[in-house]
Amino acid sequence: METVAGPEPANPTVEPGNSIAMPAMSTTTPPGPSTKKPAQKRKKPTASPQPPPGTDTSGAKSKAAIEHDGTGTALNGNEQQLQLPAGASPATHDNPAPSAKKQKKKQSEEGKETAGKKPKPNAKQVRFHIKLYSAPKQPAATTTAGIAKKKKAKQQQQQTATTVASDQHKQQQQQQQQHNGSEPTSKKIKQEPKTPTRTSIAPGGGGGGGAGASGTALHELDSVTIGRQTFAWMIGPGTTVEDFMRNHWERKHLLVQRNDRSYYTGLLSRAMIDEMLRTNNIEYTKNIDITSYRDGQRETHNPDGRVLPPDLWHFYGTGCSVRMLNPQTYLRSVYELNVKLQEYFHCMTGANFYLTPPGSQGFAPHYDDIEAFVLQIEGRKRWRLYGPRTPAEVLARVSSANLRQDELAGPPILDVVLEAGDLLYFPRGCIHQAATVPGAHSLHITVSMYQRNCWADLFEQMLPIALATAADEEPQLREGLPLDLHQHFGIVHSDGMSAERRRLTVRMRSMFDKLFSDAAIDAAVDQLAKRFQHDALPPLVDFGEWDDTVYGAGNYEFRPDGTVWCARPIDDRSSVRLLRRNILRLVSEEDKLRIYYHTDNSREYHQYEANFLELDHETALGVELLIKMYPRYVLVSSLPVEDRLEFIRSLWEKGLIVCRRPDADGPGAGPSTPSTTTA
Repeated sequence: METVAGPEPANPTVEPGNSIAMPAMSTTTPPGPSTKKPAQKRKKPTASPQPPPGTDTSGAKSKAAIEHDGTGTALNGNEQQLQLPAGASPATHDNPAPSAKKQKKKQSEEGKETAGKKPKPNAKQVRFHIKLYSAPKQPAATTTAGIAKKKKAKQQQQQTATTVASDQHKQQQQQQQQHNGSEPTSKKIKQEPKTPTRTSIAPGGGGGGGAGASGTALHELDSVTIGRQTFAWMIGPGTTVEDFMRNHWERKHLLVQRNDRSYYTGLLSRAMIDEMLRTNNIEYTKNIDITSYRDGQRETHNPDGRVLPPDLWHFYGTGCSVRMLNPQTYLRSVYELNVKLQEYFHCMTGANFYLTPPGSQGFAPHYDDIEAFVLQIEGRKRWRLYGPRTPAEVLARVSSANLRQDELAGPPILDVVLEAGDLLYFPRGCIHQAATVPGAHSLHITVSMYQRNCWADLFEQMLPIALATAADEEPQLREGLPLDLHQHFGIVHSDGMSAERRRLTVRMRSMFDKLFSDAAIDAAVDQLAKRFQHDALPPLVDFGEWDDTVYGAGNYEFRPDGTVWCARPIDDRSSVRLLRRNILRLVSEEDKLRIYYHTDNSREYHQYEANFLELDHETALGVELLIKMYPRYVLVSSLPVEDRLEFIRSLWEKGLIVCRRPDADGPGAGPSTPSTTTA
């Protein structure tokens, strides 16, 4: 019954709290109109944005909210080159320019009914080239060749990477190690110790601050570990993650009955929905559907315009169901749950909520193309699950149309009433329908994941890459087709098996074996990971790491004479790590090396185009080191990049890294350097 659309990552908001928090930065997109201000060149830097305080409208615990203005402000006054493509015209938040590209929806019958969306604005129309280092090397001719060149450059600079720190820095490191009571080391890549503190994932979406099981501060844990803990809370406590993945994931349903009505309290409520409607511009069809299912017929009753509480509660009072496609855009509690789960599953993670009045049903029986987790928030709802009718429906890649009752495959394999606090999981292709019971309403959230994330999707990416590469390298693949090929193949000849047909079949299979190369697989996986960077919700920055990111207060000092000084400059003694394990992806494409990232994404799904930075091969080695060292910290002086400070500042300004500055009173601490001065 309930259909889950893809995740809808509204304007990016970063909120501190005892959870993992997330940034939003500037965007790199193809030419076209824009909705963001272009970043200023460092020759004319501006002050780092000071996010205004805000309040959480989700009804969960109140926390300060800070909204990044997306201006790409430079840090410490160093120049950062921006190039506008031909024909591109920058736009501002106040004057957004529309784009022809429409917002994506899930491939389902319900999703099709939401057609007719308004065009979405593009992100900042700027190609961000990191031209901060030595002249870039010759770009790769193909995707796989680019990967090979990067590996070759890595080997050539391996010795340089191990000796990049100066003798003075080495001596300072040894002195600090001795001061901390540790043995001196000759390694140039120094790993900062993890900071012990506070609690693990808390009920209510996994948002409690604190320490994990190892005593490490929550914000210092691997983000994948935090995502796994959040998932364990969502399906627990009686079912472990190991048991679920071994016995249920993509295999069979899971029913968790907790007898704890408050288990999901804090994620959502009718009061939170009412407040969300009053404080946000929620629209029919784009965000909310009003539906009914009577006498075997599904109907949608969406008017035009904004959804206001009196209208919605009137529909609800007359027996209509309410479905919201993207609550994570407006409700922090749902956003926090999704953003942590996406790190563990490394795929688009979305949510819908469904509010159904007593004794009614909103949707026809159907199956979806996502893994579905139903979290019963309020009331009671009866669920009936049916097995796939054909092998093609097992782990379906496309959602079904609405099904009639007589089209279902026999009796249900599960018929159960979910109570508040219960969970129900079912895999892709599982036919389902749900209805409230007499005298009880229902409010539940369906969390969805793994849409278009199967082996077939990987091979769709891999085969064109593999074929193009193999055709260049294998003359056999460029030989002409046999003159009599048409006499042995085709529908007319499909029921025969001549000796020539068998011989040609063996020959073609041997040529297919030449397509499967490690380079083609690497490139295809990069393309799926690149898609994730566009789909993903922007990260949620934890309170404990807030001040060590670009969003933290105290980065700049505003002086009475009108100058703005960098109060916490980055230097060679700083140590850095990526903000999240999956925060970016290094990809070779279009004869270039790029890093795609999602800190500049909106919480509204695909509101902007994909964001990327272009690198030279030397700079890519620095990115590779940060990826492999995560979640450990690396000294800036240890990075195998010529202009290390400029490299780190570029990543910092995009919100991609956490940076620990040296102790203000430590050796070598000096005065802050001016960042900008007003005329």
